[in-house]
Amino acid sequence: LKEAFSELDMTSEVLQILMSPDNPYFRLSTFGHAGSTHSDFPKDSDMVESFECQQTQTNRYKISLLKPSTKALQLSSKISIRMDNRGFLSLQYMIINEDGQVCFVEYLCAPDEEVDEEEEEELG
Repeated sequence: LKEAFSELDMTSEVLQILMSPDNPYFRLSTFGHAGSTHSDFPKDSDMVESFECQQTQTNRYKISLLKPSTKALQLSSKISIRMDNRGFLSLQYMIINEDGQVCFVEYLCAPDEEVDEEEEEELG
């Protein structure tokens, strides 16, 4: 996932995460100046140790809020990604320090609020 996060289009304001019990299972999407990008990860990929998903869920998160978590991502040896039924994202990074001790860093992020069509008309 380190490579996937480093390849995200940072001109996008949001990162969309899709998790599904069906294909594509796990998808990261951005919507930047160069267009939309989608990175799909099969549940039986070498980088996926365990995949559990009961229902399809898609949420968007502000990239500016996720950027601070990339420092822990670069140091991590394993990553756990979870979303609850409200869309709250939990990124848990397992980091092995110089002394061989295992440490965990957890990063929580609320989903970006969706603007419905009525609100868009009022704003526009």
